[in-house]
Amino acid sequence: MFNSAYFRTGLPVQLEAAGAEPTVELHLANGQAHRVRALIEAADGYAVLEVYQRRAEISGAKANWHGTVATGDEAGEVHRAIVAYESMTQIVITATQAASSPRIGFGAR
Repeated sequence: MFNSAYFRTGLPVQLEAAGAEPTVELHLANGQAHRVRALIEAADGYAVLEVYQRRAEISGAKANWHGTVATGDEAGEVHRAIVAYESMTQIVITATQAASSPRIGFGAR
């Protein structure tokens, strides 16, 4: 089970090992998932997270972990989620990719 100690000490260690721009996804027992930008607070019983908004037009955009609260133009792409530790099922950390691979289909640039 996740707790405040994990978010304060365990998560930072794992993020450091993942590289410069990892992505962090938080999955909940109800099937919902959040792409996390930053940890705002790790309290007893819950975590306050800054998460990227779930909109189709930004689904292909980079939504990496930053560790700091968004300001300026970035603030419009995020919102806060207060999540009980008991509702968390897994945290998926995707390491930084060494090289960008070409995209195919409608996402090609």
